[in-house]
Amino acid sequence: MATVDELKSTISTRLGVAKPNQFMVELPTDFQGSGGILTSISRFMNGNELNLLCQSVGIPPKTVLTLDQKMGVQMRKVAYGYSGAGSVNMTFLLLNDYSVRKYFDTWYASTVAQNTGKAIYHNNYARQVKIHQLRKPITNKKFGAGPISLNVNIGQGTVYSALLEEAFPVNISQTEFTNDADGIMQLTVEMTYTKWSPIVDNQGLFSLDASLGSLAGFLR
Repeated sequence: MATVDELKSTISTRLGVAKPNQFMVELPTDFQGSGGILTSISRFMNGNELNLLCQSVGIPPKTVLTLDQKMGVQMRKVAYGYSGAGSVNMTFLLLNDYSVRKYFDTWYASTVAQNTGKAIYHNNYARQVKIHQLRKPITNKKFGAGPISLNVNIGQGTVYSALLEEAFPVNISQTEFTNDADGIMQLTVEMTYTKWSPIVDNQGLFSLDASLGSLAGFLR
């Protein structure tokens, strides 16, 4: 039976316990609607704002398709394929300019022409979406020399990243109104995708921020 010290050592060696509130999403900012016209939605939201307003998301599951095979008197399951396509739900905080709603309304409208009902080419609206599990810094070190200050975060980075291929919204949730004066508005979007795969993270274990203060006092 493992001891508390062994558990603590394992957690420390593996850079701590993963936290569900440490995540980041990367969403596209332009699509092509009917007639191949490029529609930019950066006028509604930029990528960083969308990430900040994302309240919840998940990394999709992996499913192996199996069938039963008889070996003598024994039965066993063998793999014959995998289920690649699926969907994930993303929930966003709504602001008073409804920018998030307008963002997804625009993306949704790029899938089928709203006036004619004509389907638009898949590659005009299907985009890549990335979901990252992040890690908080284990420790933070600050150094200073005269007007120069260095801030070093150790242990931070991306734990795991998922790339959703050919993703687009298939359902935008109903926007609920109530008489609760303290409530907040949220929007849930179901995002479908053709397949997803893990990707190599792009954040290391260290980050360095440097700043230069006033030289006046230092040069006296």
